[in-house]
Amino acid sequence: MLRPRSLGYLLLALLVAAVFAALGQWQLGRAVQAGTVIVRPTETVKALSAVARPQSQQTDASVGQLVTTRASWVPGDFLVAADRLNRGDRGYWVVGHALVDGPAHASLAVGLGWAKDRVAADRVAARLNADAPGDGTITGRYIDSDPAEPTTAGSPTALSAVSTARLINLWRSPQVPVYEGVLTLRAAPSGLTTIYSPRPEEQVELNFLNLFYAAEWALFAIAAFYVWYRLVRDRWEQENADPVDAEHLHVGSGAPGGGGGPA
Repeated sequence: MLRPRSLGYLLLALLVAAVFAALGQWQLGRAVQAGTVIVRPTETVKALSAVARPQSQQTDASVGQLVTTRASWVPGDFLVAADRLNRGDRGYWVVGHALVDGPAHASLAVGLGWAKDRVAADRVAARLNADAPGDGTITGRYIDSDPAEPTTAGSPTALSAVSTARLINLWRSPQVPVYEGVLTLRAAPSGLTTIYSPRPEEQVELNFLNLFYAAEWALFAIAAFYVWYRLVRDRWEQENADPVDAEHLHVGSGAPGGGGGPA
């Protein structure tokens, strides 16, 4: 490997690999430049019925959208969900059951607010169950429902995930149809902190053809070093082969078609 000839091959391999790496970097840059930024007007408040339908799966257009709707609250269906993060702090949500106007009497799970300790959350839930707010307009961000997590320990009514499928089994008066997502209020009621629901991040669609080309150039750069290694390895094997094997190798390589000498 330290012979001048081998070092010359190595310099050539380095040069070829550098060229391939530059081409790969160029293709990668083209992929990023050609990427399409998907901007959704999530901060423009829209009617809930315009972006989502009950008994239907969430869509990319509805997740994270600010929505508004007229609704009435169901007394007795204000529950407390545990293990909820709010700006990095772990606490509790108070979740309510609202019946929206469009379509009439469709059920919607609503996260009203967050509390640091369970006592405060239970106090607010008990107050709302005893004296539910009147009918009115609610506004908030429409987010994904959590996956259903059946309770395996403790109270059967314990709520550890804000899952629509789970809430339906806990509501005293479930209504059909039901919205799959959950609405988090923009303004929490007294005794609770507003749930932190940031706008969804912008998505970028990359040009995968350019990414494929960039990966190809990277493989070509690796192949350049492999070719250098094989050249050096073959030379070493020829010099360290047994004399008889070397003679056969020499004769075999010199014969037309790579075959051996005459029988």
